[in-house]
Amino acid sequence: MSRITYSVKDLIIRQRTELFDFRSQPYVPRNKETQLREYLKSPLIKVIMGPRRAGKSRIIQKVLEDTPTAYINFEDEQLTNASTEEIIDAMNEVYPNAKFWYLDEIQDYTDWETFLNKLHRRNYNIVVTGSNANLLSSELATALTGRHLAIELLPFSYREYLRATNQNPEWNSFARYLEIGGFPEVVMGSGIDNKTYLSSLYDSILLKDLVRRKNIRNPNYLLNTLSLIINNIASRTSSRAISKALNNTPSAATVEKYISAAAEAYLIETLSSFSHKTKERIQSERKPYAIDSGIVCAKAEQVTPLTSKLLENVIFLTLRRQGHIPSHNLFYYRSYEGYEVDFLVRSGHKTTELIQVCLDVSSMETREREIRSLEQAHKEYPEASLTIITATEIGTIQSRTGKEVQLVPAFEFCSQ
Repeated sequence: MSRITYSVKDLIIRQRTELFDFRSQPYVPRNKETQLREYLKSPLIKVIMGPRRAGKSRIIQKVLEDTPTAYINFEDEQLTNASTEEIIDAMNEVYPNAKFWYLDEIQDYTDWETFLNKLHRRNYNIVVTGSNANLLSSELATALTGRHLAIELLPFSYREYLRATNQNPEWNSFARYLEIGGFPEVVMGSGIDNKTYLSSLYDSILLKDLVRRKNIRNPNYLLNTLSLIINNIASRTSSRAISKALNNTPSAATVEKYISAAAEAYLIETLSSFSHKTKERIQSERKPYAIDSGIVCAKAEQVTPLTSKLLENVIFLTLRRQGHIPSHNLFYYRSYEGYEVDFLVRSGHKTTELIQVCLDVSSMETREREIRSLEQAHKEYPEASLTIITATEIGTIQSRTGKEVQLVPAFEFCSQ
């Protein structure tokens, strides 16, 4: 046996304890668990994508806990130069009776496309995880056309947060969720300060998934760009405006690359303004959202409370979890006169929902402002339902267009 083959085998043996080392820890059932169990019945490659530390490994450990499973984690840099055949031989030697092969952080292996295709052709039953959004949306679609089933696992939703903390849907529990977010180790209590943990996770993603993988030459430019975005979450901006705010260093083109890279690493996402004209959608200012509100609290330089922006961020993530795809069937609305609605939801060729997010609509001035924007949008999209998501208010308001506006508490909207 060659030295490199022995080295690969040795690494796999050392990683073996990682596979089910969380069995003694509490497990919170995830909303995607039923879907994953159903997918496991298929011979196609099962792909679970999502941010680092969002619970991908834990859900796999749960659904496969009684099944012989082979495991390899490609975050180990020593596996980089191993060939596909060396890995296959070593895996078969360490796990001769495995029914599933679980390949963790597959995007860290240089030749992952060849590897997965080879395993699939040889009828291995494969479960793959990755923390690169582009891998899910485009690279996998190209490399594994028609040969994979994909699931996206984000940090705990509010429903999962309630399940994990044994709380009821109400504003107090929701306000806490806004502050700490949904990363499992934060919600479950890892014994570390929440902001310290989330700040460390954020920095780790920057280093591993952006600076190293994208070979970014000036990390401080990236850091400054994302810091500006995090501090202006849920606010309209553009690459040009961000560059200008940073004294044109980096350039607008470089800022755009940074935003795309951060989206790939599941740090942020952006939302375009809706227009029937493709060019206008592409050229519109975008609103950035973080993948977790806790990260915003951990990294933003808060001069004033961020509650209203955090609320909008969580509503965005809730709409994402409901299956709405940013800039595909989920947008924000802005009229030529400057009236703005936070979320516009499309179904096919129709606009079905117009949603405003406002922490407090008790004052007449605020209520009038929010309704005025909905009324303006409703003139263009009369078939759409009108909703204002608030902290605690519930009821209906009659708009001047004759359409009822539903007032829905955020904790109710996010716990459905």
